[in-house]
Amino acid sequence: MASENKNIHNALRQVNLNLPHFSLNGFSISGLSTYLQIPELDFMVDIGECPLSAVPINHLFLTHAHGDHARCLMRHHSLRKMTGIAKDAIYYIPEPFVEKAKAWIKAEALFENVPEYKFRYPEIQAVIPNERVHLAYRKDLALEIFPVEHSIPSMGCTLFRYKKKLKQELLNATPEELIQKRLSGEKITNDIYEPLISFMGDCKTESLKNMPYLLDSEVIVMECTFLNDEDEEMAHLKSHSHLNEIVRILEEIGDSAKCKCLVLNHFSMKYPEKHILSVMEKKIPDSWKEKVKVLL
Repeated sequence: MASENKNIHNALRQVNLNLPHFSLNGFSISGLSTYLQIPELDFMVDIGECPLSAVPINHLFLTHAHGDHARCLMRHHSLRKMTGIAKDAIYYIPEPFVEKAKAWIKAEALFENVPEYKFRYPEIQAVIPNERVHLAYRKDLALEIFPVEHSIPSMGCTLFRYKKKLKQELLNATPEELIQKRLSGEKITNDIYEPLISFMGDCKTESLKNMPYLLDSEVIVMECTFLNDEDEEMAHLKSHSHLNEIVRILEEIGDSAKCKCLVLNHFSMKYPEKHILSVMEKKIPDSWKEKVKVLL
């Protein structure tokens, strides 16, 4: 049997990363495919391929329309029906993309000769920047999207853990006092949103530089398409990120970020795995080496 060629990236060979409180499973190589799953949170970002592990996941956010990120959305929807999952998955799509997404979804169904009278759209929820939306089947989680700079309209997202916390001034109140306040209609808790993970999607490095607060997420997933010094101009031309620019941001931030883990992904397919790992070892600042993981 021929051995696997490590210079060739295989979009169906999933990578599994164990992060502080959940796992990140999937694949992301520029131009081939990106799909990122967090099974414990019942959430995934993008669907450039649809392995069977993605099928049970009920919430999917689509960052942008490029095929290597979006093409298997209807495959996901169809496989759920084929495998007997009755509950509708919820597809969170940025509001500016929704109408074109619907046109594409219907065209794909008609191309497959689905009779028009049988066609129905999957459950699409339009989302807009700076508005937190609680996940349909996980009310303890909320999604917020934000625009990033790319060659076409594109969005990143942050997933928050949501909980209620008793107001500071009521910590010493008796149970009877709290019950009375609730019965009178007084709010006794504050809504707490803890940023668990942020996905930048496809973007220029400036997107992270312009939103440094994203590094307060427990985990941030950042594209790193280009690595070699001579490719910095190409990164700008293609509206992607370059490792050198990411490193400069990390050096500026130092220890001030709350981020426990930075996952770099979406490397150019021209770089073999061995080269990617070698460059990372040379360029990532020592203060960040324990925090940085690569999705390979």
